[in-house]
Amino acid sequence: MEKLTYDWNLTDIYKSEQDFFVDYEKYKAMLQEKIQKFQGKLSQKQQLLEYFKFCTEQEKLWTKVMSYVYLRRSANNKDEFSRKIEGDYSYFISQLASKLVMVEHQKYKIKSSLLNKWAADPEFADYDLLIKDIIFEKKHKQPANVEAVLSKNTAFGNAARVFDDFDDVDIKFGFIKTPDGEKEELTQANYGKFLESPDQKLRLKVFNRMMGTFKNFNYTLGSLYLGNVDEQSFFVEIYKYKNALEMNSLPNKISTKILPTLIEVVNENFDLFYRFQNIKKKHLKLKKYYTFDNYVPLGKMDRKFTYEDGAKLVLNALGVLGSDYADVVKKAMTEGWIDVYNKPAKTSGGFSMGVYGIHPYILLNFEETYNWVSALAHELGHTMHSYFSDNTQVIDKSDYSIFVAEVASIVNEILLANYMLNNCTNKQERLFCLNEILRQFYTTLYRQTMFSEFEHFVYTSKENKVPLLVEDLNNQYAKLQDKYFGKDVIKTEVAKYEWSRIPHFYRPYYVYKYATGFISACIIANNLINQVPGYKDKYLKFLSSGSSEYPVELLKTVGVDLTKKSTLQGAFELYKNYLNQFEELTKEENL
Repeated sequence: MEKLTYDWNLTDIYKSEQDFFVDYEKYKAMLQEKIQKFQGKLSQKQQLLEYFKFCTEQEKLWTKVMSYVYLRRSANNKDEFSRKIEGDYSYFISQLASKLVMVEHQKYKIKSSLLNKWAADPEFADYDLLIKDIIFEKKHKQPANVEAVLSKNTAFGNAARVFDDFDDVDIKFGFIKTPDGEKEELTQANYGKFLESPDQKLRLKVFNRMMGTFKNFNYTLGSLYLGNVDEQSFFVEIYKYKNALEMNSLPNKISTKILPTLIEVVNENFDLFYRFQNIKKKHLKLKKYYTFDNYVPLGKMDRKFTYEDGAKLVLNALGVLGSDYADVVKKAMTEGWIDVYNKPAKTSGGFSMGVYGIHPYILLNFEETYNWVSALAHELGHTMHSYFSDNTQVIDKSDYSIFVAEVASIVNEILLANYMLNNCTNKQERLFCLNEILRQFYTTLYRQTMFSEFEHFVYTSKENKVPLLVEDLNNQYAKLQDKYFGKDVIKTEVAKYEWSRIPHFYRPYYVYKYATGFISACIIANNLINQVPGYKDKYLKFLSSGSSEYPVELLKTVGVDLTKKSTLQGAFELYKNYLNQFEELTKEENL
């Protein structure tokens, strides 16, 4: 493999800011042209086809322009260039928004019988799902003049942007004194590393510092989140949905029964998770076991995981997916697709962002822990999903649904964990790997479902006209922690404020998709690991499908039917198998 790169190469998108401005002005001109060209001229078959083609070119340009701005800001949230463009674009689009809505709204006036007929025409092959969406959306749309007024309100979505600025730039957690006497600033990036410390007193100090800091902003963050809920409820009423779950499910043909069934199945399997915690408490010889102790590694890996080590491990682990897959992973690692290390004002955590016509980009804040090696595998899953879909599908069908967005990433995490487990050289390493696999079940299945149950409580309370105060959010989160972690696990006084640091709550009904994605990934990864004949090709086809079919149906092509309770239960059978191995290994005296 060629030499690894550590920073984004944004010149793949634009060689210079001057080149960016050429496209930026062109894009703005296209929006104005769209109004002039199509206003009052979107009722006939050829007009709609021309409109779709125009929007496709507009989307390609928008993807380049706005991705460049977003990536520059993510690398440095104080970047004046990106903030200036965001402000300029926000003002520009606010001036045109109502006119653009009036143009867009014309397609909803076309008779459904005509739209269905046109959808079957080969000329509309790239746009058949768009037409189906138009037919579905008709009953949820407001009159054009109302939509135009709504579009002028640029405050919609502000809560998420405010939280991101607060979380990435403003909030500070101070310094932590480590056991060796050194002082280290606590950040979102190294918080996970501290929770893996073998020193429980340090873990307790760090956890309480993190949650205590968020407690200091409890009323502000509570008001911000409840304001976001109010905004969603407003749109539920405006667009004639029964509730927020339906509004965030039905457009993608996702059954609203999947979430409550998920919560039901997870609740039925608490005994397995309690068992995991009890085994861990006993093995660690702890008198007290806290919620954050679930993150502590067991066993031992006698080395740190440098980024170079992690890249090699991930590449080896993903070998079961074949050479075509591996070749693209190598390109990502060596051609400036990944921004690796933490920097001042850089966005915390990690993400992958596809840029159609270019390639995806990955943001990491890499620390030398197994968690960050797993995060690299995770984000590469997103990247490969985007890469294969972007290079197979037209842009209108390339962007896969949020509902399947976590599947490929979690498949990669499981493949990495399984590779590590199979290449252990002693029992300490095996214990470490089994603990990591079981920890994934905690973080992605149990924990994300707990988040989902909290979120569902908030929205159903709102929809049932039950007023919520910030204290109600804290108390409900505390109740869920009692239920999910069990009576034998200690929740510190500030643990109930954890909900306020979860950025995904500003994306309604997103978190449960991690859990369903994990269940799907368990089934997929198990088939890949067992080398089921023909399954790898099915999976690669799934990765290449984008949104060419609705997400639940796409998952069925790889043998995953999330409408069945038995499918959800299947993941816990795998969990039980790993748990049995884990328990037996911890009993051995010669570890």
